[in-house]
Amino acid sequence: MFHLFTGWKIGVEVDDAEGAYIIVPMAQVVELSCLLAEHGIPHAVEGDVPTRHHADYPSEPVVRLGCAVEVQRVQDLLDREP
Repeated sequence: MFHLFTGWKIGVEVDDAEGAYIIVPMAQVVELSCLLAEHGIPHAVEGDVPTRHHADYPSEPVVRLGCAVEVQRVQDLLDREP
């Protein structure tokens, strides 16, 4: 799965004390949530955070993954999506 505005690959971040998460543009939240739900991956959409890629985009939603989620499995799913 690629970021709509930057064209960069979307990845699972793991360097957070609260667990793994994914940052996506608002326009892709529903698509990502559907993909995760389709594969039985627990997740929750949290508040926006400042984007780390471009100052032009002030914030993007965080999709927090469940504690027991296999990060590599989620990344593999993202990598297979256009």
